[in-house]
This record gives sequence, structure tokens and C-alpha cells, in this order.
Amino acid sequence: MNTYIYKGDWQIVDSEDIYSNPWISLTHHSVVTPGGTNGIYGEVIFKNIAIGIIPLDDQGYTWRVGQFRFPINSYSWEIPEGGGLLKDDPLSSAQRELKEEVGYTTEVWELFLEMDLSNSVINKRAHVYFTEGLTFFGT
Repeated sequence: MNTYIYKGDWQIVDSEDIYSNPWISLTHHSVVTPGGTNGIYGEVIFKNIAIGIIPLDDQGYTWRVGQFRFPINSYSWEIPEGGGLLKDDPLSSAQRELKEEVGYTTEVWELFLEMDLSNSVINKRAHVYFTEGLTFFGT
């Protein structure tokens, strides 16, 4: 007798780990869909959460950072952002990223937004914080 695993209304018949590195893993699932048909599902599992920061100075200005993004083959302007280990407190990761990205520290943090990004194929969770009362730390 087969014992199946379920994710919501999806029945997982078989799974195969395809790829893994320190940041992601990729799993291929053979499934029975909620409609009762056989299908496949690819799942990218992130090993970190996304962290974004919107730092506001005393005049209400903020920072953006730019860098080339390999997956989209393009330069991208973004809020200061990075990642944090799943086991770490997201706020601690945000504090570290603010120092790394723009060279500032602050004691004032407010969780602004939590998101699940591209949640049809990945488990990537994001936390975005507002900060005020910035002190230059150095880059």
C-alpha cells in the first residue's frame, strides 16, 4: 500500500531532488492535481529569506542600490536588500544588511511588509522594514 504525501489538495506521488547548492534546492514532483489528473510540479526551495530595508533620513530621503542581476541579465535599481538564514531573526538580518548595503545603523525599525515571492514555484519569504534615525557607520 502506498502512502502519499499531500500539499493542500495536491497529492505527491513521487519526488526527486534534482539540484542543491548553499542557497537553493530544486525538487521535481510527480503529482495528482486537485482536479484528479496526473501532473508534474517543480519546486524551488530557498534556504534564506529575503530582507529589504527602506531607510529614511531626517529629511525623508531614502537610498537605492544598483547592481547587475544575473537571472534577468540586466542592471537593477533596488532598495537595500539581501538575505538572512532561516534560523536567524529577520530583524537581525535586516540590521546587518543596512550596514552592508549603505553603511548606516539605526535603533528605529518597523516591519512594513511580509511577502511570499513568486509563490507558484518558490517558497521565498520576504520581510521589508522601514528605518528612521540613521547613524552613519561607514562602508
